[in-house]
Parts: sequence; C-alpha cells; structure tokens
Amino acid sequence: MKALVLTLLIAAGAARGLSGDKGDDHFRRGNALAQQHNWSAAVAEYRAVLESRPGYPEAHYNLANALEAEGDGTAAIAEFRQALSLKPDYVEAHNNLGLALEASGDLDGAAAELRSALRIRPDFAEAHFNLGNLLAARGDLSSALSEYRLALLLKPYDAAVVQNLAQALGRKNDAGRAIAALRQWVYARPDSFEAHFNLGNALAAAAALAPAIAEYRLALLLKPGDAATQDNLGYAFEKKGDLNRALVEYRGAVSSQPKDAKAHYNLGRALETQGALEAALEQYHAALEIEPGNATFKADDQRLAAALKH
Repeated sequence: MKALVLTLLIAAGAARGLSGDKGDDHFRRGNALAQQHNWSAAVAEYRAVLESRPGYPEAHYNLANALEAEGDGTAAIAEFRQALSLKPDYVEAHNNLGLALEASGDLDGAAAELRSALRIRPDFAEAHFNLGNLLAARGDLSSALSEYRLALLLKPYDAAVVQNLAQALGRKNDAGRAIAALRQWVYARPDSFEAHFNLGNALAAAAALAPAIAEYRLALLLKPGDAATQDNLGYAFEKKGDLNRALVEYRGAVSSQPKDAKAHYNLGRALETQGALEAALEQYHAALEIEPGNATFKADDQRLAAALKH
C-alpha cells in the first residue's frame, strides 16, 4: 500500500464574517464538491471564498487538500502553510503538510510537521501512523514500530496500521510477532477478507503452509474468485508438493483475472513441472503479452520455446 495516508478532513462550518451569504455558499459548495472528488471545481469554490476572506484558515486548508488531490503538491504546500500561519495549532494542517512534504521529497520537513501535529494532539492516531510510515521508508524500523503501536492503541485493529506493523516486523525478521499482529486482526475481524489474506501471506512467507492454506480458503469464502488469493493459494499448494491442487487454483486465478500476468506465469511453471510443456508455453506467452518487459517471463518463454524446437 501507498505509504502516505492523507487525512482528507474537509473543514466544515460557516465561513464566518463573509459579506452576505456569498462566501458561505462558496464554502459549502466547495465542501460538497470535494466530497464528490470533483477537485478542480472545489478549488474554484475555495478560491472564491478566499477572495472575500483571505484570512480564513479552514478555506486555505480545504483548498490545500483539493490541490493535493488534484496533483498540485507545490500549491498545496503553500496553502497548508498559509492555514498554519493563521492557525498555528491546526493539527490536521500539520499532518497533511507533512504528507505533502514527504511526497515532495522533503522528509525532514515532513517528519517535523508530523511531530508538530503530535505535540499538539498526542492522541492523533493518523499522525502516529503517517510518522510510522515515513520512518519505515527511511529504514528506522524500531521507531516506526513504536509509532504503529501507538496508533494501534488509539485505533485498535485498524487494518492499515496492523498491515504496516506486520510488514515492518517482517522487515526486522520478526515473523513471529508479525503473524501475532495479524492474528489479532483476524480475531477482532473474522469477517475481514484483508485480514485472512494478509495472515495467509505472512504464514506462507514463514513456510507455515498448512495454516496459510487455511487462511487463504477463509479469504476466498469471504471474497470468492479473488485472483490474488487463488494465485497465492496455488503457490502454497505447490510449495507443499500438491501440484494438482496448485493447478486448480492457478487456473481459477487465470479465469477470474485473465489480465493477471503473474497468474499466467505461475500456471505455466506448474504445467511445465507436470510435463505439459506446450500448455506451459502458452501461459508464458500470455504472461509476456501482458508484461512484455518482464525479464523473468521472457527468459522462461524463450527457454521453453527453444527446448520444444529440439
């Protein structure tokens, strides 16, 4: 998942002190358009508010969010800073400025803004999570884990936090705690496809294939026909030595998602192992058509094609 999680809080309330109701109407329309993700129209409405009242921090903040969502990070940073110059304790603006700075490559500035948000509001779970993501991206896994754990204390069983916590633990080669964190998620949300899928992945990575297979099957009960789950389940069966069941799952993945290059490639590998070489080559061809630049797909396609010519 993407490391940055923007807190798209649309500051509500009336645009106080505007002449008549005109600015208030622009502000409300901007909020409605932002909720619809009509960012360019929202930008125009927020700018109309600021023409009447340039000192309105919520309008600067909402404009910044809309600009960031529209892809204009430089302008968004300027608007977040303007909001903060008017309202220095604007915790959401510190958080989102931090994310915008991280996206621009200013990691030190980003960390400073996220920490400012947490000084103002130590119980701001999103800021702990975002700071954890930044620290993990910089390789400071111990500090990242501390931030993720604080985020989980504030938002127990939050899916994104648990997933990133587990990933960070995995990077520290702490597979046991990563699996324990994911089991906690499954225990709290037994109806969550993502929880079972991610736990299955962690178990498979730890070579705990039987429980991984069980988790993938539970995930498929919650989301039948999911290609990624079928593909991973097939791989778990293959690693376990059950090639026939692996083939069933790989074929299911290809059927569910014909444009999934990895599913075609894995089916090709399994078919080649089984000795069905021409069928395997067809799958390698299919994978390569979807991802023509994949060196692994190309090498196996050429190797098998050459072998079949002799």
